[in-house]
Amino acid sequence: MTLRIALVHPHSWPDVRRGGERYLDDLAWYLARHDHHVTVVTAGTGRLSEHVGDHGVMVRSHRSRGGGRLRRWGMTADEAFFPSALADLRRHRFDLVHALVPAAGLAARLTRHRTVYTVIGHPTRAELADRPVASRIFRAAVRSATVAAALSHASAANVAELFGRQPEVLPPGTRIESFPPDLEPRSGPPRLLFSAHNEDRRKGLDVLMGAMPAVLDRHPEARLRLSGAGDPSWALATLGADHDRVRAAVEVMGAGDLADVPGRYRAATVTVLPARDEAFGLALVESLASGTPVVCSDDGGMPEIVNDPAIGRTVPLGDGRALAAAIDETIALAALDATPPACAARARAFSWDDAVGPRHEAVYEEALRR
Repeated sequence: MTLRIALVHPHSWPDVRRGGERYLDDLAWYLARHDHHVTVVTAGTGRLSEHVGDHGVMVRSHRSRGGGRLRRWGMTADEAFFPSALADLRRHRFDLVHALVPAAGLAARLTRHRTVYTVIGHPTRAELADRPVASRIFRAAVRSATVAAALSHASAANVAELFGRQPEVLPPGTRIESFPPDLEPRSGPPRLLFSAHNEDRRKGLDVLMGAMPAVLDRHPEARLRLSGAGDPSWALATLGADHDRVRAAVEVMGAGDLADVPGRYRAATVTVLPARDEAFGLALVESLASGTPVVCSDDGGMPEIVNDPAIGRTVPLGDGRALAAAIDETIALAALDATPPACAARARAFSWDDAVGPRHEAVYEEALRR
């Protein structure tokens, strides 16, 4: 069945390089390749513009309507996107709207569209406690959507607890062919990769920095490569007497070009993501697809990816000592012949073509039946 589908999100890839925007781009790519008519409704800085983007997808970019006033009332840019999304969805009709922020989900339902609203993130009561307006918009979007979805079972459980509705689990995926694996065991000096924004404190760079002295005790030649935008100095500043020693082992690579990213994963011995409140953990799947094992915290949706000690380790959230031990174990794991193939095989469970894309189409069909 060919559908007219709108994907609605205030930010787009690669202008903003985060997991939600990557998910939007990959989803548009998959749907267009499977003969659906896809329109991305997003925000821009100028007048309304339309163009046909990659994969034959129509991209309609709106200047924020009243966004400045709404932000003065304490709303974020995502929430201030509501007037633009509402105007677009009033003007155009779709078989289905897939909304990726609460304001977009609410706009889609107010315009009487069948709506799949995916919660991008791992909502917690503490996060919403100081944002009553956002909490009300969030609740309305979850409860009014034709189908509500979350990126992992862990996030779905949080959504159900907070808003009283059990969402579908609809994980994002990876274009496996974009991350060709290196199936050789990892040898030589250990290369640890942190693939996240350095200034996003939820990603746990300070915890990783705190683990580095113990890692260097065992592996003096180890190097930590920071593959993301932002300044890591705040995390280094937590080290005290170990600052100079760890800083000498750190390579700040920056975000780089998109074409650089797969090679960085393949060149790594271990990818480390000690994050908190991580709904999914797309960097982990990308690393596994590249044949590189991973270490992450046991929080959010990440343990649903790293579910086998043959591909990496999970550690208690915020525990630097446990993180250092897990990194040591995973360096040894990476040297085994069986590890890169096992990593690549696990990543295929999150392939758009084989698993994730068909799951999205099934959820869309469910929404159209309701």
